[in-house]
Amino acid sequence: MKISKIYKCIRDSFLYSIFEILKGKKFRINLIIIGGQRCGSTSMINFLSNSKEIVTPKYNEQLFFFSHNYNQRNNFKSYHLKFLHNFYKKRGKEKIFAERTPDYCLQDLYMNRIYDYNSEIKIIFIFREPYQRIKSAFDLNKELYNLESFESFLNNDEKYFISKFSFYCEIYQKIFKKFKVKNVLIIDFKELNNNNTKIKISKFLNIDLSKIEFPKKNSFKKDELSEQYISAIKKKYGDTLDRDYSNFLKLYKEYETQFKKIYL
Repeated sequence: MKISKIYKCIRDSFLYSIFEILKGKKFRINLIIIGGQRCGSTSMINFLSNSKEIVTPKYNEQLFFFSHNYNQRNNFKSYHLKFLHNFYKKRGKEKIFAERTPDYCLQDLYMNRIYDYNSEIKIIFIFREPYQRIKSAFDLNKELYNLESFESFLNNDEKYFISKFSFYCEIYQKIFKKFKVKNVLIIDFKELNNNNTKIKISKFLNIDLSKIEFPKKNSFKKDELSEQYISAIKKKYGDTLDRDYSNFLKLYKEYETQFKKIYL
């Protein structure tokens, strides 16, 4: 092992031992943004990280801890270590520890792991009109993997988790199989960058976020969908995507009524 790695291990162990004294061995992360993909989760974690009361991982990175990096050893030490950098920057002011990894919403297994880790954890899920979401996901993957066409993207549904991220009723069921309404905040992407949403988040987390601005990013712009993209999506999924979204919006309306009774 290189000297630099040995030094890092010693340093991290020392800092973590102090962290355990300050926070207690029963410490748990208390907020996770579980998705959706291309729905503004990056903007959300960047927004939250600007609060002195919220600690996020260094560089607000995705941790994938409850998916493919899952590791319970040492009482979740490997997970908590990711928060130490910003914890010591905000020491004495922090109230909430938060991370975001969109693929947490994809499987019951991941949701079960989160629940077993902290049954009272707060969950934020952001949804986006599915045609817009799919087009945005294509733009990202086209850049990353040099995709030849939109059709080739759609034909690799399983590889890019297109259905899993776009059929919201199933995600909704996954969330509420485990978590109570009081612990879940669902946000419509098109309302992400407004004051009403900021008030909702403040009430949900019981902190004042009124003076913090959402980052001005392209993620808030609405992509223009040509008939070519709409036709390709309809050809692939028929009317199932439209029906699912319609049913989800009904569920969302019911959820909103319950949420407002608790927080607003």
